[in-house]
Amino acid sequence: MTFGQKIELLRTQRNMTLRKLAEKSGISYSLIQSIIQDDRVPAKEAIPSLARALFYEDVEELLKLAGY
Repeated sequence: MTFGQKIELLRTQRNMTLRKLAEKSGISYSLIQSIIQDDRVPAKEAIPSLARALFYEDVEELLKLAGY
């Protein structure tokens, strides 16, 4: 599973829109779209806020999937 696939899975499991995820994480809507499409990954420092927004505790897994 890629980083983008994991984020999309978590987002849909939580019935969260892309806009809501962007709002809660502080990451732009366009970057969230790029992440889900596996075009980009956020900066390492942004991944914990993304995890918090998704109520996901395994930040280390996300960091590994993102290649950090």
